[in-house]
Amino acid sequence: MKIGMMTRWNVPCGVAAHAEPLGRAWVEMGHALKVFAPVEWDAHLTQEDEPYVVRCYRLNSGWREKKGFFFDPAPFIEDSFDIFVVQNLELMPMPELLEIYPLIREKAKTVLVIHEGGPPTDPDFYKFRWDAIVCFDNRYRGFLSSLFPGERIEIVPYPCHPLSKGDKYEARLRLNLPLDKKIVFNYGLGVFRHLHLLPTMEHLSKRYPILFLTLTDIEDWYELFAGLQGRYEFLETRKGPVSTEELYTYLHASDALIIHKDTAAAVVVSSTAYLCLGSGCPILAYDTNFFETLGEEVIKYRSLEELVQRLEDVFEDRENVTRTLESAEKYVRENSGWEIGKRVIELVESIEAGVGVKTVLEVGLLVNVPQTTVVPLAEGLATAEAVSA
Repeated sequence: MKIGMMTRWNVPCGVAAHAEPLGRAWVEMGHALKVFAPVEWDAHLTQEDEPYVVRCYRLNSGWREKKGFFFDPAPFIEDSFDIFVVQNLELMPMPELLEIYPLIREKAKTVLVIHEGGPPTDPDFYKFRWDAIVCFDNRYRGFLSSLFPGERIEIVPYPCHPLSKGDKYEARLRLNLPLDKKIVFNYGLGVFRHLHLLPTMEHLSKRYPILFLTLTDIEDWYELFAGLQGRYEFLETRKGPVSTEELYTYLHASDALIIHKDTAAAVVVSSTAYLCLGSGCPILAYDTNFFETLGEEVIKYRSLEELVQRLEDVFEDRENVTRTLESAEKYVRENSGWEIGKRVIELVESIEAGVGVKTVLEVGLLVNVPQTTVVPLAEGLATAEAVSA
């Protein structure tokens, strides 16, 4: 099949963490993929773009400054696709995409992947007609079912990076990391959330030789942690971005990865967890709604005292940690990019066979749109129907 996917790509964010294992699996399966990615001016690429990636727009004005905004429609319409997938529509340049969307629908079955944690307020979001709407679990389906007909919504789990274990000794030599310390890894755009853990790590360092290793692409967070290295001798800070392959080398070198995120008001998942589950490195996760759909695949803690206990479990290689790693490996095998990629293809093939092809406009417009969009949507129904036809 020929597949077009509009998404962020080769950047450190949750949308890319979902799209990349999915897209690369499709390529491995033999499908012809073209990725329509935005031009990023605030983040470095994690690796060089593949030949099938074209960067032809900037994200919408609500997400970025209007300065420098552009949208090149040519790459979208110069080729035809069997499937057209959009990841995180809310951040896309929706008015410009709407203008060429009828041309896309003439050629392709369309799939929307929901990353939004609640009902978007922009009326343009609801003017597109999709053959399928994909979400990650029942929490997303809960709010989507009040917006779209239930038969349009499909639950397809978040894909994991393929299982890829490594040797701790070799990884540490490669990264010039100490061989005789317990390495607690802290990675990503939100490493600032782990600052309050440093005093706890300091107490733990009196019983174990600890290195708290922080890797981030954000200049402010890098400087923040680097400035604390004089106060906390066990702290080391390194600058990203890194490719997924390099990230996995850090995970192979580490004894544990910590992900500490407070409860969010929206429906959320931890893309970092899904990205890193396949490494064989135990993940210690603060027990919030970021991890509601993960069980024994991660080691959860609810307090600093419990975090210390769980780190001790890891350092002492206790049985509960072994069970976690076994559960994580099983989960990754069942939800790899390859397996999830097959499910999306099967979903589209079922639509082509005539299963569940009713659209939002055919069933009846939105059931419970946010109040700020009701009037614009009512006024724009005729336009929406014409654009979506």
